[in-house]
Amino acid sequence: MRCQRGLTLMEALIALAVAGVLIATLLMVYVQGTRGFAHLQTQALTERVVETALMEIESACRQAMFAEVKNGRLILTFPQDKDAYGKPVPIKKKEVPTYRAGERIIYYLSDTSGALNRRGTILWRGLIANNGSVQPDPAWSLLGNTGQGRIMPVMEFTPSVQIGSAGIVVTLTVRSTIQTGGDQYETRRTRTFLVQNANAWR
Repeated sequence: MRCQRGLTLMEALIALAVAGVLIATLLMVYVQGTRGFAHLQTQALTERVVETALMEIESACRQAMFAEVKNGRLILTFPQDKDAYGKPVPIKKKEVPTYRAGERIIYYLSDTSGALNRRGTILWRGLIANNGSVQPDPAWSLLGNTGQGRIMPVMEFTPSVQIGSAGIVVTLTVRSTIQTGGDQYETRRTRTFLVQNANAWR
């Protein structure tokens, strides 16, 4: 019967060192991969916030008949009389077509209260009453009863309106920023939309 030789102390230490290097390498790859995934996920969130805000405003501009900016807030006026496609329908006054203004909707940034005088990062929509007061719309602006904004965090919401030969044009810049640990992720985009119902009858 042959005697089997065991590992010497030196061989055991070398094997342990090699195993340690392999484990450290695998751990480093895992940490970098996890960090890279978190980076991509956070950046994608800022992009989704910005794109959602822009798509909502574009959709509203397609239905609106007039746009204006007051105190950095976008106000869209919708036609009172419209057909099934959202296009304004004129009424006749002494054979002259007249388009009557309906609801006025305001878009602005605020906190969870939706108050105009509060600073925040939630994109709010509100209805402007005849007396000029604003009734915030939590059903559109918040995520159910969670107290969180549907479109947030929005750090910049900068609208402008130009009226020219092309009609009424809304230009909107939206920026979303998220800070996690020592890293900051940001998406900022500018888009231009036609107030399409206004252009149909100008």
